[in-house]
Amino acid sequence: MTETTNRSAKGKYEPIGAAELTDHDGRSMRFRCGSTTVETTVLAPDLFRVGAFPNGQTPDYGSEAIYKDEWLAVEASMERTDSGFILSTREVKAEINTNPLRISFSDPSGRTFAADDMELGMGFFRTPGSDIFTKPLGDAVRLHKRREEGERSFGCGERTGGLDKTGTSQTFWNVDPPSGHTDAFDNIYSSIPFTLSATNGKFHGLLFDNTHRVEFDLGKKDGDLSAYEARGGDLVYYVFAGPTPKRVLERYTELTGRTPMPPMWSLGNQQCRWSYETAEEVREIARNFRERGIPCDVVYLDIDYMDGYRVFTWNDEGFPEPEKLIAELGEDGFRVAAIVDPGVKADEDYFMYSEGRERGFFCRTMDGEEYNNAVWPGVCAFPDFTSSEARKWWGGNHKILLDAGVSGIWCDMNEPALFIPKGATMPDDAVHPGDGEAKLHAQIHNTYGSLMAKATREGLLELRPDERPFVITRAGYAGMQRHAMQWTGDNSSWWEHLWMAMPQLQNLGLSGVAWAGVDIGGFFDDGNGELLARFTEFGVFQPFCRNHSAKGTASQEPWAFGEPYESVCRAMIKLRMRLLPYFYTLFEESHRNGSPILRPLLFEYPEDETTYALDDEFLLGDALLVAPITRPGIEHRSVYLPEGTWFHYWTDEKFEGGRHILVHAPLGQPAMYMKANKALPMGPEKMHTGEKMDAPLAFLIYPSEGSGEAGFYEDAGDGFGHESGEYARRKVSCEATVDAVTVRLGGREGSFEPERSETRIELRGIEREPGKVSVDGGEASFEYGGNRLVITFAERVDGTVIEVGV
Repeated sequence: MTETTNRSAKGKYEPIGAAELTDHDGRSMRFRCGSTTVETTVLAPDLFRVGAFPNGQTPDYGSEAIYKDEWLAVEASMERTDSGFILSTREVKAEINTNPLRISFSDPSGRTFAADDMELGMGFFRTPGSDIFTKPLGDAVRLHKRREEGERSFGCGERTGGLDKTGTSQTFWNVDPPSGHTDAFDNIYSSIPFTLSATNGKFHGLLFDNTHRVEFDLGKKDGDLSAYEARGGDLVYYVFAGPTPKRVLERYTELTGRTPMPPMWSLGNQQCRWSYETAEEVREIARNFRERGIPCDVVYLDIDYMDGYRVFTWNDEGFPEPEKLIAELGEDGFRVAAIVDPGVKADEDYFMYSEGRERGFFCRTMDGEEYNNAVWPGVCAFPDFTSSEARKWWGGNHKILLDAGVSGIWCDMNEPALFIPKGATMPDDAVHPGDGEAKLHAQIHNTYGSLMAKATREGLLELRPDERPFVITRAGYAGMQRHAMQWTGDNSSWWEHLWMAMPQLQNLGLSGVAWAGVDIGGFFDDGNGELLARFTEFGVFQPFCRNHSAKGTASQEPWAFGEPYESVCRAMIKLRMRLLPYFYTLFEESHRNGSPILRPLLFEYPEDETTYALDDEFLLGDALLVAPITRPGIEHRSVYLPEGTWFHYWTDEKFEGGRHILVHAPLGQPAMYMKANKALPMGPEKMHTGEKMDAPLAFLIYPSEGSGEAGFYEDAGDGFGHESGEYARRKVSCEATVDAVTVRLGGREGSFEPERSETRIELRGIEREPGKVSVDGGEASFEYGGNRLVITFAERVDGTVIEVGV
């Protein structure tokens, strides 16, 4: 038996040895190795689950990460081999060697992936001097997987540094870096112990589902091994066979849950600062947006709106009439979102504290006393979000904010972050009483933020059942995407953080969190006009678009640095508003199949290994490629265009892909490229999403020889009618030859009827005036000029065919 040591684990590592089959059914096999039970189960043709449970425990796969725990029967077969067994589906074969117990996976192409290392395999650490594996913490469990030649690793949720995580170690333990973070930080606000791995253009995923402190070594110590370790708990992991990133993410989000459909207003531009300290300051901010013609949908109230930072209260001095303030803002098209922290001030006269204490909803010490620490209000108690009753109580108290008119809730400090000592979190031995089965904080730490977000979302649904909740969280665990969107915490006004935002959001998207965003302009430190403008050029393409900055730093609202920067910010935010029909379509795609919204190029071009290192450009959906400027004082940069034909958005210049090009990107014109023959739905310029206008929907297309297809989705933008068919979905295709272009709008699927009366097709790159333009065979209304052809026709339920002879 091999003994290994590790800086994070104590004692002697013992890999699981010989095992014997004790039970099986059509989709699962159970083995016994001493007092350890190991199960291998087929959940879907391309999804396997493995669990190892020491000390005679009954297998238990309950986890905050898991959304779907019941799966349809899968056709699977079991056969005995000389070395053990094979459990297989039509897509994957799990080869189980029983002496020692080792598991590897392969597919019909001969690809082997997620194969146990034969020497180290999976196992446990014994506490020195003990004959049993200590529970509940147990020091460590560990899994060793062999890395195939050339294997690359991505994902891991919210990370600093670049896109490719090969050769790195990754820690999963939620913390609030006290003075911000850099790319030297290993772990920050959230933990998603999931890797997406690529070998020879084929991808697979692995979710190591353990809510204790987790560490991955992705070929850092030994380039031939990946090690997955947790400081306690059982050893449970899921293998996703792929072989494409799309297939992996579709199955991963089926297991862990998908992003709910957002309210349309939450996709508009948003403005925040710690803090707008009075109602008059908030009014002035809103007034500036409207007078300067800069779109904005949401303004935020940070902690100063509260009475002494007590959650679910109002500061009567700074915000004496919150209902009046929010109603006035609403009349001008603004929504209000408010911050809520988990710390409850230990104040006998404060209703939240007295209720929570009386009902036993707070975390405890090992001695049974209330656990206290300091955050913004001073000494606080902390809700036990593992308790369903505590979550219901917490969620219900949002009525105070909603009754005042607040539309969205921003969960902050929920790692949880504590002040004593600086940068602290709860001690490992803090007790969460839960629903009768108490747990130590070390066991659930990484889920605390997710559980707070869950309580918030469920509370909003209970209080406003006809409205889609808008919930933001800073901290969370795998599966958090079904409760809230994630903002990535306190970045800085640095050019380095503008660059880092791209791989950070791309890896979040590859880990199931499609709805995410960084603070535009940076939170800490002072920015400047050029940085803010370039940050905005990137930020408007995030799923979450919010400018946010810290108390004591230079103001950085879009107008803060004067011209030309204000005009650049205005133009880019207006472009975002025009792109909202495209964003909304991408959100529905993510809601349906788990695809990222802001996605790395490798997601669409997995066999092009050049894309694996591209972390300073990204795709918005599959139609639009964006490559921001991330350094001061420059206007040119290299851009890689993947295969296919691409058009420069600002100049209509045509490029063939599969190569790097040098592009000019002056201030206000970030490098943007559209894929040929893809239809990009665009709406009118609006100051906010609720602005009513009978303006046509436009589909922007760059035709080039060949064909392409895109989807388009719309619904009421709020409520849940879409779940019962009140939506409209259609396909838009473009086929082009050297002398003709045909665009087909498919008939609308669903019962939703948009209010507009007209639709437009805008064809760019048309070098000469067309000789013929028809809509469904009849005459068409069109305009031509500057290599652009705009065709307008009546909106209709049935399909429409536009033909252009050039």
